[in-house]
Amino acid sequence: MKGLPKVLVLGPPLCFSSLQPLYSHKFHFLNSHLSDLSLQHFLQLHHPPSITAILCDAAGYSVTAEVLHLLPSLRLLVTISAGTNHIDLRECRRRGIQVAGAGAIFSEDVADMAVGLLIDGMRKISAADRWLRTQNHHNAPWHLFPLGSKVCSLTE
Repeated sequence: MKGLPKVLVLGPPLCFSSLQPLYSHKFHFLNSHLSDLSLQHFLQLHHPPSITAILCDAAGYSVTAEVLHLLPSLRLLVTISAGTNHIDLRECRRRGIQVAGAGAIFSEDVADMAVGLLIDGMRKISAADRWLRTQNHHNAPWHLFPLGSKVCSLTE
């Protein structure tokens, strides 16, 4: 681990469990979430001037000016979230810290999921599926689940 760039992991991001094994030979990850110490005390134990990067997401810590002040050698902040509301961008700009994020990478997937959920909710597909899996579907209240109701009324 000596000589590897130190990366402070805040949160951790959901994908960190898959990232750590892939990159642990290139970076020394400091997992603050595994410690019971406050972030300030955790950093004091790990020589803050040697930490050059942060990996975080929006669900974890907010990266405020106070956090950035604890890391005088910080040069890069990577967030896996699309937004940067949890990062003090003004302080990063002032100190010359590069900020990288996911941007719009998830936008298409989120839109697809939203349309799918809208169709599911309007047509009550999940509700009908759940009812059929837990009830006697021979006496189904088809009037509650319009999907396929015309076919069912023809067979009655």
